[in-house]
Amino acid sequence: MEATRIIKEIARLPLIERMLIIENAIKSIREESSKKSKLKEGAMALLSEYKSDKELTAFTSLDGEKFYEAE
Repeated sequence: MEATRIIKEIARLPLIERMLIIENAIKSIREESSKKSKLKEGAMALLSEYKSDKELTAFTSLDGEKFYEAE
């Protein structure tokens, strides 16, 4: 559904329902942002490990290989 159509439909709702939609949308955005932030923090915390421990990146040598899923 297009954003403009969604906005028009929301505008038709009673005020309390519109506020509930806005609250839920903001909550969803905050949760997504928080998850990304936590993932970034975790990646940064382990960056030095990945740079110094070759066993953690051993399989990256296969990155260019074709992958065939077992049937």
